[in-house]
Amino acid sequence: MRAKLCQVVTFAGHVFSGNPAYVMILDAVPDPAAMAGACSLLGADVLAVITGLAGSVPALHFFTPSGPHPGAGHATLAAAHVAMAQRGRNQKELPFNLADGGLRVCRLDSHGIAVDWPRMAYETTARHAEIAAALGVLPLECFVSEFGYIAVLQSEGDVASLQPDLLRVAELDRNTLIVTAKGLASDIVIRVFAPRVGLPEDPVCGTAHRIIVPYWSDLLGKAAMHSRHLSARGGDLWCTVNGGTVTIAGASITAFEGTLHLPD
Repeated sequence: MRAKLCQVVTFAGHVFSGNPAYVMILDAVPDPAAMAGACSLLGADVLAVITGLAGSVPALHFFTPSGPHPGAGHATLAAAHVAMAQRGRNQKELPFNLADGGLRVCRLDSHGIAVDWPRMAYETTARHAEIAAALGVLPLECFVSEFGYIAVLQSEGDVASLQPDLLRVAELDRNTLIVTAKGLASDIVIRVFAPRVGLPEDPVCGTAHRIIVPYWSDLLGKAAMHSRHLSARGGDLWCTVNGGTVTIAGASITAFEGTLHLPD
């Protein structure tokens, strides 16, 4: 079976920046075992699969080496980039049917492709000392969410110069540690570490913005802001809070495309 395969760099306009994601186009929902094999072959943490692209509402599924996945922000943006390119950029909005029965709408705006996400709740945590020891710097504030721990630092320079103890980060009881501060050229800056799941540092993490953008919106008194990811690859996200929704937008570019020959 032949499948169209693309790699799309998200949250950047240059192929050596941003967060790459693989997108596959198929006629029907594939066998999860075949998709797990494809992830392993490609070295992909997550693979977005579009089916029914010719229809009014295509379906969007996600797979990892261990099986189906509920979805990731950068992979969703990558899938929208591929689908809109295939269907023609005259289409300014594209809904996807998700595996859980939900609907995810992607649209073009002035910053690229924008997607609405539910904001994520967070609360203060008593693990301030452990987080400080893992980071090697004392945070101003620490919070915890279902997604991970959040440390707010004094400055952009503090975030940029971090050299965390990843063994200590992995000992925390959440998969991610998000570090953020007020930015200089951008409104805010961020880095995300996830050694518990085999990702020492996330190139660009959209999901973390569902937590930190509402936090900074309250602190800075503004609904829309530019976030700069300070990983080695780097990335830019344009985010807006509207009630319980966080809109995350960014540029995207196709790095390469081809055909993957899957087992029949």
